[in-house]
Amino acid sequence: MSVRAVASVVAAVLVAAMVGFGGTPAASAEPGVPGTVPSLKQWQPGGAGFSLGAQARVLYTQDALRETATDFAASLQAATGNDIAAQPGSAGSVGDIVLTTGPVPDAPETPEAYRISVADTMELRGADTAGAFYATRSALQLLRQRTVIPGGAVTDWPQYRERSLMLDVGREFMPVELLRAQIRRMGHLKLNLLHLHFSDTFGFRLGSDRHPEITAAQHYTKQDIRELVDYAARYQVEIVPEVDFPGHMNGILAAHPELKLRSASGRVSDAAIDIANPRAYDLMRDILEEFLPLFPGRYWHLGADEFLLDGAKVASFDEYPQIGAYAKATYGPQAQPVDAFSGLINWGADIVRANGKRPRIWNDGLHTGAGTLTLGTDIVVDYWSRAGIPQLPLPFFGTARTPADLIAAGHEVRNAAFTPTYYVAGGPTAVGNVPAPVAYQLWDPALFVDGSRLSPTQSARNLGSGLFVWCDDPTVQTPEQIAVSITMPLRVMAQQTWGPPQAGSYHEFARLADAVGEPVL
Repeated sequence: MSVRAVASVVAAVLVAAMVGFGGTPAASAEPGVPGTVPSLKQWQPGGAGFSLGAQARVLYTQDALRETATDFAASLQAATGNDIAAQPGSAGSVGDIVLTTGPVPDAPETPEAYRISVADTMELRGADTAGAFYATRSALQLLRQRTVIPGGAVTDWPQYRERSLMLDVGREFMPVELLRAQIRRMGHLKLNLLHLHFSDTFGFRLGSDRHPEITAAQHYTKQDIRELVDYAARYQVEIVPEVDFPGHMNGILAAHPELKLRSASGRVSDAAIDIANPRAYDLMRDILEEFLPLFPGRYWHLGADEFLLDGAKVASFDEYPQIGAYAKATYGPQAQPVDAFSGLINWGADIVRANGKRPRIWNDGLHTGAGTLTLGTDIVVDYWSRAGIPQLPLPFFGTARTPADLIAAGHEVRNAAFTPTYYVAGGPTAVGNVPAPVAYQLWDPALFVDGSRLSPTQSARNLGSGLFVWCDDPTVQTPEQIAVSITMPLRVMAQQTWGPPQAGSYHEFARLADAVGEPVL
């Protein structure tokens, strides 16, 4: 995002802050632990080893596991050359693999936990279908490296609930097949949230029936989305849609110039909608109500970032007196202009809730002591910036609410720190494009961009983190080139969010990641 690009001037400072706030050399991985990416939580060696049969079976104990077992068998055959077949059953022979669900001893209570028991027959047990799927990913990685595994037991679970990849398809359209490839990669790395930023400077990428005038030439049809949602579910990936309001609306407002925000001096914003205009709410409601039912997941992202951004300049509410007047007329004589912005978030959040979903926003519009309104505490806040936008422009730091403050107010957060979770195509390389070794050695999801580190108690309200891919200049890299460029950053984020945060030196991690490789199918 554009201020995210301007923020490059402070990236080096933040990397230095990481060292001061907990950067320590990575500890060596425990000897003898089988290597996967992300690394395994527990390995207990002992007993007879496992050798994959030349004509092995993947037996699944319930129909809900059939698709996972079939995919696992096909991938294992492609990776090893052995003849592998999936079929129902529970009694495996030597060299077979049994896929099942049930309690996972010694693991926290989460459906994503799993246990792999390695003996003559290998048993993959998930706490639920998600855990069973992740057990197959670890087994595939292990058997891809060698088809003989020493006896023992793996117990594994994620440290964070959300392990994500965000793609800016609003600025740079990415073909459906490329999105599918990223979903397969996410499943391989146990990432579970695909955040799609559908609307921005260069287009609104959803095919609209209510407002076809706003739909970009390159877009996703509703059938594309339905098929993508179903495809993602096969890999335990949930899609989180984002249509950014009230800023970053260039692709929408190009067809509705009458709704663009105008300053008292007559300056017109191509990106921001006039939140003092009732017709603006009609358009935004139409978009929300048309597309909310299309996505069956738990969340809808409202955006709510960089509202008063004009190029590289952050404007003041004082330049838009109609916003202050609207706030007082709507929320009372004590209301401040920022209440119009907060009120918009609450208004959008109500529509999201009415459609059975939970709202999310970015953090940069939230300030300490600003306005009279409070936001619904169920709103998840993706925390990317330490700057008090729109109070002060970068590189000066304003009165942004801290992650700890937001958690104390009742919100859950996701760590979206622009350093080091961002990959920006076309932005200065210092923004987010922190070398993977730096992110691996010096950062984990408890460390936020403002330099604060959450306590273990606070971390329970931190949903996680991931890799955020922004396409500030879509002419710089093709989608295919971006996919290649994010290979190691995505692996690092998978490691840091699944945990433990470090698994040996970065050199060891990179060597293992190359051995594990990309999905085979």
